[in-house]
Amino acid sequence: MQLDGSTWRGPAVALFDAPVRGMGPLDDLRSSGEHRLGALTGIERVRLALGVEPTIVAAPTVRAVVGERIPTNVMVDGALLAINGCCTLLPAVQRSIGDLAPGEAITQGGVVVAARCTAAELLDHVNGAGALGSRSTELDGRALASTPWATLDLLPGTLANDLELLIAHGAASAGGRRADLGDHPVQIAPSAKVCPGVIIDSSHGSVVIADGATVRPGAILVGPCAVLTGAWVAERTVVKANTVIGPRCKVGGEMGSVIFHGNSNKVHDGHLGDCLVGEWVNIGAGATGSNLLNTYGEVTTRLEPSSSVERTGRMFYGGIVADHAKVGIMAAITTGSSFGTGAMIACDRPPACVDRFAWLTPERMSRFRWDRFEQTMRAVMSRRGAEPGPALLARLRALHAAGEAG
Repeated sequence: MQLDGSTWRGPAVALFDAPVRGMGPLDDLRSSGEHRLGALTGIERVRLALGVEPTIVAAPTVRAVVGERIPTNVMVDGALLAINGCCTLLPAVQRSIGDLAPGEAITQGGVVVAARCTAAELLDHVNGAGALGSRSTELDGRALASTPWATLDLLPGTLANDLELLIAHGAASAGGRRADLGDHPVQIAPSAKVCPGVIIDSSHGSVVIADGATVRPGAILVGPCAVLTGAWVAERTVVKANTVIGPRCKVGGEMGSVIFHGNSNKVHDGHLGDCLVGEWVNIGAGATGSNLLNTYGEVTTRLEPSSSVERTGRMFYGGIVADHAKVGIMAAITTGSSFGTGAMIACDRPPACVDRFAWLTPERMSRFRWDRFEQTMRAVMSRRGAEPGPALLARLRALHAAGEAG
């Protein structure tokens, strides 16, 4: 029941959501295994690192919408290797997971990182009705990117490991172009387009440019970084280290230590640093985020208006922009901001914590009407040939209704 190279030899693998989740509105529409913690989601990381297709055991609130995206996700009966969806699966963690015996679990701060258990035990745990593992051991080191700031803390190691997996997988399959332009490898997929005048610096980390990606003239890519499938990087863009441009994103301006999940736009000038951006987000021209306080002190944040202030332990922390949020031109985004799912921000100095489906203009603060939100969402998604499914619409309606009731 050990890891041998890139193949897990043991029971079926399941990625699960912890009973208490810590990503705020970024948890609204996805399971933990769908969070992009580096260049890869948890699902993608298990595929490449362990060589298996995982089952997803999602939190009850997102189970239907996850099942809509992953229709073949069927819970496996019997024995499982259960891995927390927020686990980075760094090599040292893989070794600990590979050594687990039935009934054993490894934990971090009391939260289960991985366990050998039955399907019934795992479902009870995710539903908040039971513990995992009759015997548990506290993991030596950090493995869980279970908050936005923990994700950024672990990003350099997670991203370096993910890039290594992508480069190894690419070399073994499609065989993209590879060049040594610094101290680390650069891999460019055969279908990617890198225009004249692009500068790639791999002195401090690898660079991966994936299938169908385009990097326009004059752009600068500093490793470690990844430009993923179908992404588009505008002319003169500066992509600093520890940045991930997710699938089908369009970016421009300056960004560093940022993860774009996918299908999001930040095409024009403006800075983002040390933040997480969800899916179907649009950030307007000139919008700029602060990732450092003038006092150089620790950044504190609230993930949503109803939550308490949390310490991040970080000097650099820009915050999060959740799925389907829109940020208008020239917005000055405060250090440690949190913009909720579906928020429409059309003012130049938005508050640091913006609720789900907020409608902010210089004149007023109100709610994004459901019919207008759905119309906007459909228009945005159709530009990439997508449309919302029934489960996604139902989940968004429920979130919208909960905000009105509150």
